Amino acid sequence: MTDVCLILEGTYPFVSGGVSTWIHQLLTAMSDLRFSILHISPFPNPHREYKYQVPPNVLDIQDLYLHDYDRGTARSGRAHRREAFAQLRDLHGKLLERRWEAFTELLPLLRDPARRVTHADVFQSQESWETLTWFYERFGEGVSFLDFFWTWRSIYLPLLQAAAAPIPKARLYHTVSTGYAGLVAAVAKITQDKAMLLTEHGVYTHERLLEISQATWIYSPHQDRFRIQRDLSFFKRFWFGMFETLGGIAYHNADRIMTLYEGNRTREVLAGASPEKISIVPNGIDVDLYRNIKPHPRGKGRRTVAFVGRVVPIKDVKTFIHAARIVLDKVPEAEFVILGPTDEEHEYTAECRQLAATLGLGEKLHFSGKVDMKDYYSRIDAVVLTSLSEAQPYVILEANAVGIPVVATDVGACRELLEGRLPEDRKVGPSGYLTQVAHPEETAEAVVRLLTDEEAWRRASEAGRNRTLRFYGQNDMIGQYLNLYEQNMR
Repeated sequence: MTDVCLILEGTYPFVSGGVSTWIHQLLTAMSDLRFSILHISPFPNPHREYKYQVPPNVLDIQDLYLHDYDRGTARSGRAHRREAFAQLRDLHGKLLERRWEAFTELLPLLRDPARRVTHADVFQSQESWETLTWFYERFGEGVSFLDFFWTWRSIYLPLLQAAAAPIPKARLYHTVSTGYAGLVAAVAKITQDKAMLLTEHGVYTHERLLEISQATWIYSPHQDRFRIQRDLSFFKRFWFGMFETLGGIAYHNADRIMTLYEGNRTREVLAGASPEKISIVPNGIDVDLYRNIKPHPRGKGRRTVAFVGRVVPIKDVKTFIHAARIVLDKVPEAEFVILGPTDEEHEYTAECRQLAATLGLGEKLHFSGKVDMKDYYSRIDAVVLTSLSEAQPYVILEANAVGIPVVATDVGACRELLEGRLPEDRKVGPSGYLTQVAHPEETAEAVVRLLTDEEAWRRASEAGRNRTLRFYGQNDMIGQYLNLYEQNMR
């Protein structure tokens, strides 16, 4: 038994990024606690590798693969199936009505050896077929039954796998998202009679809405637009409704919920989280690691603008590339680098490279891959984030601690980081500029201002250093989580 079991979905230690950095920071700082990790991913991947040096106080890492299920299970007896599916239908209806306590009643049907329904029961039995057609007749809205059937299978296979997962023994369970990880954490809380903590950096259901709205792999009878649509197609609503349900189950079962800024808290309350459970705990960094890095000299000559982040659609790297073209027309000496992993979504990376070539950026824009940013900050004049969604990006804190101004889209906590969260914080002044989402012209205008107006650059640089030093040191964040762990361990 470990002290804390972290339940993680598609992140540390196999994927780099802000959330993974935060997890590694937490593990490293709490060397006296024993951790285990239950990592959730879609499929086994024999080629994956650790992106971090896992500290020795992580005693165990277990995997849960959502699509690696046992196809060889036998069906239960007919009488058992008929009784079980009647209960499943009733409890499923309660969950659709947001009666989250029904999840506790549902669990024995998914986990108890004497009562559970098997994989074959759910996907290969007459009772399952009757239940599926019952739901289709009531909720199918006249869509193709064939499409309804395969969407149903795609949604419920991983849900059953997650709900039936083996749970590592621990004194406390801490999940860093809702979704499948939040579902498994709720299972752990109920079956192990331990406390459950939930931290949301970005609100999971909001991020899934962004992805689902733009998804091309979900069948839609009409052509989708780029921006979020007011009326999603039936199948997109089907998928989003599932993630809303997972969020509700996690919020209901969490003993405490931590998030990074007030906007997240508002979204969580609107999604059903109890306001009394929620605390705002901003990220922090080890300021000493960055404050001694000298920013790029401000003499004449080369000006380097960096995009820092994963090359994936939600980071909207294409807007950065379009903005680079506009900036170059006004500041020909500017150069651009994209610093972050390029191997997560190969098709999107290829599209970004092609866009850069089409715009004639040539040697003016480089994809450098994942780098140690402490080696790069001294070469950069401005950092740019063009994300469609963010929580509280570490890169803003790090760049500002060095004294590098930032241009960022007005999402997540970016406004608080650049302009201040509290009255005392806001007195420090802005450490960069905010722009609209998917607006390369506005992004380019802000970058040009920083590259050509020395006084504006200097003021933003000084404000960034002062803000991170005074308000975003990591000791406060680590101390708050250590107190939460101690209070909730059983």
